[in-house]
Amino acid sequence: MTEKLRANPFYCPHCAAKYTLVKVEAVSAVDAKVRCINCGGPLDGRENAFILKYFLVERPRYDQQHAGQRR
Repeated sequence: MTEKLRANPFYCPHCAAKYTLVKVEAVSAVDAKVRCINCGGPLDGRENAFILKYFLVERPRYDQQHAGQRR
């Protein structure tokens, strides 16, 4: 690994759980399924030659999670 790891904020598109996302260069082919810890929704496990690693920072509050369903 010659590139520095950079952490980026990421929000689950299904429930808005906040993650720190780290991209790690893959040495070999890995195709693991990744799911949100909070809601179980699917998340991308790879991006080109990188493996995506998610670290849960904050679970969504109820009002954030269901804001789009009220009307």
